[in-house]
Amino acid sequence: MRTICVTQDVPANALALSPDNQQVVIAGRHVFKIYSIDEDDLVEKTNLRAGKNLNLNFSCNDVVWHPVDEAVLATAATNGAVVTWNLNKMSRSKMDCVFSDHKRTVHKVSFHPVEAHLLISGSQDGFMKLFDLRRKEAVSTFTSNTESVRDVQFNPYNHMHFCAVSENGNVQLWDMRRADHVEKQFPAHGGPIFALDWHPDVKNWIATAGRDKTIKVWDLSELPNECNTIQTIASVGRVKWRPNTKYHIASSALLWDCSINVWDIRRPYIPLAAFNEHKNLTTCIAWRADPNSLLSVGKDCTLIHHAFKDATRPVEKVNPAGLGISITGRILNAMQIKEDSEPLGTLPKLSMFRKRPAVNETNGQVLSSVQMLVCDEDNLLSTYHIIQSAKQYLLTGRSLAEICEHNASVAKKLNRPQVALTWQMLQMLYVGVGGGIDSLVGLQNSSRDDPSVQPDTALDNDQRSSRHYSGGDAGGDTSGGGFSAEEGDTETDDMDNHDLKLTDIASGMTINQDFFFGDGEINQIPFDYDNLNNLDMSQEWTLPNEAFQPRHEILHQSAMPPQDFASKCSPREIQEQGGSSGYVVEASSLLNEVHGAAIPMWKCEERVVDMLYYYANMGDVQMSVTCIIVLGDRLKKLLDEEKVEHWFMSYIELLQRFELWNVANQVIQLATNLPAVSQQNQKSTSVTLQCGRCGATVARNSLLCRKCACATATCALCHGMVRGLYVWCQGCAHGGHLHHIVQWMKENKFCPAGCGHLCEYA
Repeated sequence: MRTICVTQDVPANALALSPDNQQVVIAGRHVFKIYSIDEDDLVEKTNLRAGKNLNLNFSCNDVVWHPVDEAVLATAATNGAVVTWNLNKMSRSKMDCVFSDHKRTVHKVSFHPVEAHLLISGSQDGFMKLFDLRRKEAVSTFTSNTESVRDVQFNPYNHMHFCAVSENGNVQLWDMRRADHVEKQFPAHGGPIFALDWHPDVKNWIATAGRDKTIKVWDLSELPNECNTIQTIASVGRVKWRPNTKYHIASSALLWDCSINVWDIRRPYIPLAAFNEHKNLTTCIAWRADPNSLLSVGKDCTLIHHAFKDATRPVEKVNPAGLGISITGRILNAMQIKEDSEPLGTLPKLSMFRKRPAVNETNGQVLSSVQMLVCDEDNLLSTYHIIQSAKQYLLTGRSLAEICEHNASVAKKLNRPQVALTWQMLQMLYVGVGGGIDSLVGLQNSSRDDPSVQPDTALDNDQRSSRHYSGGDAGGDTSGGGFSAEEGDTETDDMDNHDLKLTDIASGMTINQDFFFGDGEINQIPFDYDNLNNLDMSQEWTLPNEAFQPRHEILHQSAMPPQDFASKCSPREIQEQGGSSGYVVEASSLLNEVHGAAIPMWKCEERVVDMLYYYANMGDVQMSVTCIIVLGDRLKKLLDEEKVEHWFMSYIELLQRFELWNVANQVIQLATNLPAVSQQNQKSTSVTLQCGRCGATVARNSLLCRKCACATATCALCHGMVRGLYVWCQGCAHGGHLHHIVQWMKENKFCPAGCGHLCEYA
């Protein structure tokens, strides 16, 4: 046997095997054919869509073959009809009978395994109809009280019972002799259930699959007991037990995954085998009597007969060692233990007659060694700082300066100096040290009218600060190692045409003030970025001998007029003679009062955005999200909305994993600019209620239990039915009217129902 593929013109939704497993029927919206299964081929035998009078009764969601009569088929139509087909009819159309009892689309049809004339269906309208093919009508109607019934199957071991699954996540067990009352009902999945399958060999075992990406195995012998759970990567649309194997089950996904996976429920974390022939989603699967033969149809318009020997073996390629880190910083290491391991240095025993075990013979369980390491609060893997930061950070309610200062102190206490420095920098950039950005803007605007801060070109020659050039000539006669008072003590405008020094780059503005040292030194440095482009960058620049020019004595006063000095000697001539040049600052300017210069506004938003991306790439979404919330609309147009939304959702998920519900709710409320995040609180939350006496599931908007006919919400004090707000203790599950419980808890500590539980109202 080998893998065989047949291509159709349109996709099929369902398939079914004949009782002898020698034929297969496929059905869909525009296809309805029967194929004969040969050893090496699939041969088309009958096309049931032949004819001109084609209507919606030929559009099928499901198809089933009669378990006894090979000539009878039944289909579930998309228009709500249940149609039976007789292949022995002599006419061209094989349609036999049409049941139009359902008002909406029919999802599933199933024949009774013993009573050949009984057929049951499940529909989108929430009803299940039991049809009698002899009377050609529906003999019983079962109400599921749900929006839709997705699958229904008879119990192969108890022919009076059948099981149904619905979109509300419940599994219902019915006795077809009692159409007015469900026998058992329990919630199985956290979302819609799309498929179920009874185990062919183990009594009372069923498998269910749903949108919550899980396959669950239930034991219904007494109370419903969840035996195994298989976590998949996508919503599961179909499940089928593998014949002649107790623990193997096949599944196909409803979204994303095109593969058909075969699982061992004892090892649910990786598939035992996988069929990857389909290029689009698989819509239906069915095993033949042989466990090595599987048929499937998909949205890629193919019918495939799979051979189990051609399946891939993901379990053989997986790493036998695993490593995981929990949200609390704990490390878990697991590795496989070989039972037949031998000491090092010995050769394994070889035998030419040794048989390699088949895949279906291997045990799904393996021995492994597990080690867990617990980290302390100071460890790098610890999440202590995340929890404490989330609890102590301020997000709103105070000024930006107070929030940044508080968050910086929190980061310092948690030994996170880089985060603390980031908060301090945000405070400095957006608030400043001397009163905030508004004050800096005011200083910048007022600096234009300040006489102490003016461009050099606006100063007269008499107002210019003069620099003293001192130094001796190597071969000349100088007095005191420099120029005398008679030779002049000022500089002329010819200096503008000579070599400049690097320290003169920022001298576009001059300040009539003394040298200033201290913490506020940076605030006294003038800047003129507007005139920076006017500098001649082709000029040569020289470094000064000193980092700053030393203070000159105020006692010396020049007797020579500035113009005479300028006419006698220029600074370039002085340099050519080997002397050092400079000018003398006027004594009156050295004693002037110090005036602060405003720092021009720096557009820091781009650097702040880079900082947010840095923290996000490092995995610290908490810092990125917190900064975005604190800064508000300052960075609104500079950030990618999709990435910011991803950061918020990741941080909210992290908070929920740490059970920090209040902080997560606050983050959601403050995400006003992100509709996808802010709408998280507006989504409905479904809570399944059970009767406190019999344990049965209470229907939606129902005040009475359908099983014991008792009120589901009664007050423990007045014993009346609670129709409004109901408050209850999570420890003992007793409660009642809000005002009754509040009044009771003011004077008592124990439960008003008399159970002895120490209740607390907060």
